Amino acid sequence: MLPEIGKIIRQRRQQQGITIEQLAEQSNVSISLISRLERGKVNNIKIQSLSAIAETLNLKLADFFRDPLLQSTNVVALLDYLSDLPANRREELAGALLKLLHLAK
Repeated sequence: MLPEIGKIIRQRRQQQGITIEQLAEQSNVSISLISRLERGKVNNIKIQSLSAIAETLNLKLADFFRDPLLQSTNVVALLDYLSDLPANRREELAGALLKLLHLAK
C-alpha cells in the first residue's frame, strides 16, 4: 500500500511543480520522509504526516486508498468533485455524464 501512496505523492507533486523540499516544508515533515515515501522505502507513517502531505497536495486521505485503477489525477479530481456535491446534484451530473459517454460510443 505505501509504495502506491508514494507513487501518488510523486505524481501529484510533479504535476504541481513543487520540489520534495517544498513539499516537506509546506507539510511540516522531513525531506527524508517524502523522498523515502516516493521511492517506496517506508514501512509505516503517522496518519498526521500523511494527512499533512495530502492537504499540501490538495488531496484527501481517501485518495491514497482508492482502487489503483481509480488513482489517476483526472479520475481523482472528478471523484472528489462529485463527492463534494449535494446528493441530488451528484446524481444529476452522473446521469448527464453517462449519457454523454453513451453518445460518444
